[in-house]
Amino acid sequence: MWSALLNRLSGFSPMTLTELNATASYLKRIDRKFLMTEKQFLEILWDLSQDFKALEIDGKRVFLYDNVYMDTDEYLFYNQHQNKLESRTKVRTRHYTDAWDLAFFEYKQKENGITKKFRYQFPAQEHGTMTKGKKRFFDWVFQSMYNEKTPDISPAMRTKYNRLTLVSSTGEERLTIDFNISVKDLRNEKAKNIKLENLVIIESKSLSDNCKSIEIIESHGIERAGSCSKYSLWVVYSGLAEKWTKFQKTMDKIKEIRMEVAKNHRNASTKNVEKTLNNHFKKTSLKKVDKLV
Repeated sequence: MWSALLNRLSGFSPMTLTELNATASYLKRIDRKFLMTEKQFLEILWDLSQDFKALEIDGKRVFLYDNVYMDTDEYLFYNQHQNKLESRTKVRTRHYTDAWDLAFFEYKQKENGITKKFRYQFPAQEHGTMTKGKKRFFDWVFQSMYNEKTPDISPAMRTKYNRLTLVSSTGEERLTIDFNISVKDLRNEKAKNIKLENLVIIESKSLSDNCKSIEIIESHGIERAGSCSKYSLWVVYSGLAEKWTKFQKTMDKIKEIRMEVAKNHRNASTKNVEKTLNNHFKKTSLKKVDKLV
């Protein structure tokens, strides 16, 4: 997909990080997620180029993100979502690995469909840890949200993916597009990276329901993902969740997307076997067969 992606991105006008922060930071917004295959994403990208600009930093438009999510020992934040609470929390450290020393501690609170994000910058070498500074920040935000004692949290899940960011020409909408996604359980020393091949997640972030990107994406027959908290899904895929009924439909969709890769691999393997057999055995005419018999 890489060469096709870069080719399509060349059709987008660039936007600087300064422009992005000035027009589309959206620390309070409405989020909508869409799940699709790489092929579907490339088709949609053509249609977005007329109305959106691509974030560009030092000539790059695709960046690697490294996230470490925090949770309690009982996975309180996962269970808030699974149990369909109107008020729910996500906490993480994020390292922008293509931006040298840029890293943030981020607290996301969702209330009745509206997401608020609080964050502060810290040295990248502290990524994935709960320092005193992070704990003070977490305590302050959590207590202001819940007015109760702050729970103990620690690193739970690591996710990595490539991301590109698009912003509408009007500045009213921001899209984040994640692919090459992998996840790892940090509380199990034997855990391995789980790669979610062929999966692309597009998230629309805006202050309005009237979004150009949603119109374009839905015109390709792609429905909005109902429950698609990435952290919660990673907990399920790592086998840590006792219940996951809220995410079953989304998991089925991801399975369908991943199965497309397996199907393509099987078809390619079959063709390779047929090619090998055809090259190995010489063709013989019926007359020669009669003589041999």
